[in-house]
Amino acid sequence: MATVAVKQSDNHHRLMQAIGEVIQKHTTATPMAIDEIVGVLGFCAGAAIVSGCQSNNVRRRMREVAFDNVDNGMDAMRRAVTGSSLILPGLN
Repeated sequence: MATVAVKQSDNHHRLMQAIGEVIQKHTTATPMAIDEIVGVLGFCAGAAIVSGCQSNNVRRRMREVAFDNVDNGMDAMRRAVTGSSLILPGLN
């Protein structure tokens, strides 16, 4: 089964930017370790998959989409001119 990457439409960029801004604001006031942030994002992805997908086949496919987009995000950050806007303990 082929997997699908997040399309880079304006809506996707705005949502990704908004999520990044919320994380930045929250972690500025309440620093979190990277494993906590990643865990929360994974939980949110899982909750979205369950609430938006009725069949196990579609849920499995969406898990693959999430997994592939973790790699896409890592690649994008490696290529980025500026670093992450996340506020992490020991990295500010």
